[in-house]
Amino acid sequence: MQPIRNLLMFLLGGAVLSAAEKPNILVILTDDQGYADVGFHDFPASRQALTPNLDRLAGEGIAFRNGYVACSTCGPSRQSLLTGRTSSRFGVEENGYYATTDEIFIPRALEGTGYVTAMFGKWHCGESKELLPKGRGFDEAYPTSKTDFFMKRTPHPESWKQGGMPDYGPYEVDAVTDQVIALIRRCKADDKPFFAYLAHHAPHSPFCSKEPLMRRIAEHAPEYRAAYERMKTHASTAPKKGRRAYYNPPDFDFGTYKGENLDQELLRLTYLSMLLAVDDGVGRILKALESEKLRENTLIFYLSDNGAALARPNDLGGVNLPLRSGKGTVFEGGVRVPFVMSWPGTLEQGVTNSEDVVSSMDIFTTTVELAGGKVPQDRIIDGVNLIPYLTGEKDGNPHEVLFFRRQGDGNHAIRHGDHKWNHSQARGPEGRREKAAGLYPEGGGFYDIQNDITEKKDLSEEFAEKKRETQALYERLTKDLPEPLDVRSRNGTPDKD
Repeated sequence: MQPIRNLLMFLLGGAVLSAAEKPNILVILTDDQGYADVGFHDFPASRQALTPNLDRLAGEGIAFRNGYVACSTCGPSRQSLLTGRTSSRFGVEENGYYATTDEIFIPRALEGTGYVTAMFGKWHCGESKELLPKGRGFDEAYPTSKTDFFMKRTPHPESWKQGGMPDYGPYEVDAVTDQVIALIRRCKADDKPFFAYLAHHAPHSPFCSKEPLMRRIAEHAPEYRAAYERMKTHASTAPKKGRRAYYNPPDFDFGTYKGENLDQELLRLTYLSMLLAVDDGVGRILKALESEKLRENTLIFYLSDNGAALARPNDLGGVNLPLRSGKGTVFEGGVRVPFVMSWPGTLEQGVTNSEDVVSSMDIFTTTVELAGGKVPQDRIIDGVNLIPYLTGEKDGNPHEVLFFRRQGDGNHAIRHGDHKWNHSQARGPEGRREKAAGLYPEGGGFYDIQNDITEKKDLSEEFAEKKRETQALYERLTKDLPEPLDVRSRNGTPDKD
C-alpha cells in the first residue's frame, strides 16, 4: 500500500515522488471505434467483437459508461485530448485545421519532470515541422500513414530491426505496438518514467487486414464464416473503379468502401479483425509491463477518438448502438466512446462506472499533475485530474457540464447533469442525414441522457423551463469562442491578429 500512500501525499502536495515512484502513463487511442465494439460493454453487437485483452484491461480497472471526447471528428478530438481544452477554444472543429504553436500539448507541459515522452501512430494534429510531434514537444515520434497499413512506404520501426516483424508480415498496428514495447523496456533499463501516446489508425478506413485475424473473427462469430470465404474471391469481383481490392495472402484490402451495394458483412468482418489486431497489441503491452514489473506503476487510458463512422450510404464496419448516430455528429454516437482507466493497486478493479462523466480532455490534467508538471494557468483548461475523484479524495462528478460544437455543420449540444440539449440542423448531403420524421425538432431536442442514451424521447414540452435554462447555459459558455477556422475559411473572413 506504500505506493498508494505516496501517490495520495503527492497529489495533496505532501511529498515529491522519486523517478522510480512516478507513474508511467500510457494512452491507447483507436480511430472510429464503435461504442458497442468491445466485449466488456455487453451490447448485442459486442458479442461479435473479439477483445479479450481489452476486456481484461477493463477488468483490471474502471470502464466508464459516460466517457466522452470533445469533438466527433479525428483531428479536433486528438487536439482536445492533447491540450486538455475543447478544440473549439482555438477554432478547430473540423479536420484539416490545427492549433497554433501557442497551444500547449502534454509533452510540453511535462518538460522538466524527468519523463520520456513518445508518440506512435496517427498524428493528424498538423503537418508543418513546428506542428509535428517533435515540434509539439515529444522526445520521440514514429508517425505512420493511415493509407499504408501494409507498410509498403512507411519505414519499418527500429524495434523490428532488433526483434523482427510478425510472422504474417508488415502491419502498421503491430509496428506501433512494438515501438511502445521497446520504449517500456528502454525506460525500465534507464530508470525513467514515460508518457506514451499510442494512436492507432485502426479500425478506421481503408479496411486492410490479415487473413489470420479474419479467420479468428469467423471462428469467434460464426455468422461471419460465409463472409470470410467470400473474402478470398472479393478482389476478383470488386468494382474496377476506386480503391483496388485484393487478397494476396495473408494481406487483404477490402478496396473501395464508399458507395452502395457493398458487402456489408465482409466490411464488418474486416473492421472487427483490425480491432482484433489492436486487442492483440494491448495484450502484448500488458505482458511487457508485467515482465518489467511496471504494471502496478503504469496508468493506462484506453478510448476511441470518436464514434464509428456511419454518415455515408453504408455503415463503415462499426456499431454504436444503442447510441444514436455516429462520427461527425453531436449525438451520443459521435461523442460517447469506450473509455477505460486501469491502474492496479491504485484504482479500483473490475468496476463499471455508470455515474461519473469523464472526458478525453481529462487525460491532459491527470497526466500533468501525476507527473509533477504545471497545468497552465493563463488559459481555460477543460480537463480535470480524475485521480482524486476515483480515490475518494474528491466528491461530486468530474463534469457537471460538457458542451460540443460543430458550427460549420450547424450542430450544437450540451450535457448538464443528467440532461442533454442537442440542436442539429441536418445540413449536408441527403445521404448524411437521418431521414425519420422528428429527429430534428425545432429548437433542438432535450433528453434524459443518463437514462435515455439513445436520445429517443424528446422531453422539450415536459421540461420546457429546464430546456431553456440549458440552452442559456450553452450560450453563456460558448459566447466568447472564436469563429471556427473552417467557417472562417468558407466565409472568407480575414484572419485576426
